[in-house]
Amino acid sequence: MAPGDPFAAAAPLVEVTDLRKYFPVRGGLFRRVVGQVKAVDGVTLALRAGQTLGLVGESGCGKSTLGRTILRLQEPTSGSIRFDGVDLTHLTRRQLLPWRRQMQAVFQDPYGSLSPRRTVAQTVREPLDVHRVGTAAERSARVAELLDVVGLSPLAANRYPHEFSGGQRQRVGIARALALNPQFIVADEPVSALDVSVQSQVLNLIARLQRELGIAFLFISHDLAVIQHVSDQIGVMYLGKVVELAPAALLFRKPLHPYTEALLSAVPQVDHQGRKQIVLSGDVGSPRNPPAGCPFHTRCPKVMDICRSTPPVLKSPAGDPSRTVACHLEGTGP
Repeated sequence: MAPGDPFAAAAPLVEVTDLRKYFPVRGGLFRRVVGQVKAVDGVTLALRAGQTLGLVGESGCGKSTLGRTILRLQEPTSGSIRFDGVDLTHLTRRQLLPWRRQMQAVFQDPYGSLSPRRTVAQTVREPLDVHRVGTAAERSARVAELLDVVGLSPLAANRYPHEFSGGQRQRVGIARALALNPQFIVADEPVSALDVSVQSQVLNLIARLQRELGIAFLFISHDLAVIQHVSDQIGVMYLGKVVELAPAALLFRKPLHPYTEALLSAVPQVDHQGRKQIVLSGDVGSPRNPPAGCPFHTRCPKVMDICRSTPPVLKSPAGDPSRTVACHLEGTGP
């Protein structure tokens, strides 16, 4: 952790260790398994209460799969998931149910994530009904409270999703995620389907909720400008692996991995003193058959011979324990 980091002394709320999620590829007459798509390939990270970890990378790098696997919406292939010190990796659906109250999700598509046949009140109330929280009157009162928290009128309760704008629908999704007072929320591209003006409103809402309620967020996005706005720490993913993890301000000021440098160079700058854009060439590796050695070596402008044969280990650079990077260019400590 960086000096003065308010989260440095806190125990991790969410711990992921060497997490992998492979999808079988079937082929032939008998549909036998002929390969594996390595969507998440050995990810280790930790998230503390009240902290936002931004996860960024190109489409198909495994960000959303990682979020869904941490929530056990998809079963991990291997590795471990711990929440508040408890190993959730192999719990049954029944055993996992109490922990579902503490872990919620806000999905990317505010159009597809809400049932068109349910009113807003029914949608927001559903988690309370499933977990049998309070009386009917208390659940109705909680719905009204949640709509107020996310900035929607009480009159919205009896309306249907098609009667709202995209930003309002996403507010409904956030209200549903907050219904059970969770400690941890996975926000999977929550503003990518919204207009720019609406994006800022939803981002400010998420920041306010985190500040007031102390919720930990895993915030997934391909937009580095959005990630910078909301994150305490940022993880950069490439082909199923985290290649760099650092405090947000430090990563933007001094990226260490060549892939991170390329991503940051593509962020639009207001002035003309920004980074020179790095245009990546070469072939993008396949998650079904990742390149040997460093997964980024086929596109890296700084590639060395060792990169083609030896996978780099995610470690802290010498003298900087606040961050980790997987790159042979960086001298690493023991």
